[in-house]
Amino acid sequence: MQTSGSPKYVESAYVMITCEDCTQSMISELESIPEIKEIHPTCGNYDVIVKIETDSVDILRQVILEKIRKIEQIRSTTILISSPVLVY
Repeated sequence: MQTSGSPKYVESAYVMITCEDCTQSMISELESIPEIKEIHPTCGNYDVIVKIETDSVDILRQVILEKIRKIEQIRSTTILISSPVLVY
């Protein structure tokens, strides 16, 4: 819970990832991205789902394009951007 200042809105998105090979090194690369708050390996149409939280849509876009999609094993992503979350 944020205690200083007034509440702020956080942009969040879920990124469904299809990868060539879901290895521990790929998961470690995802874990090294500070904006990623959750990582869930899955079975089905997607191999991994991650949750991202940032202060703006521009940063959200930057994380997806410049960090997540640059990981070598990742073949495709599907993004669901959720409504801003109010953080106190």
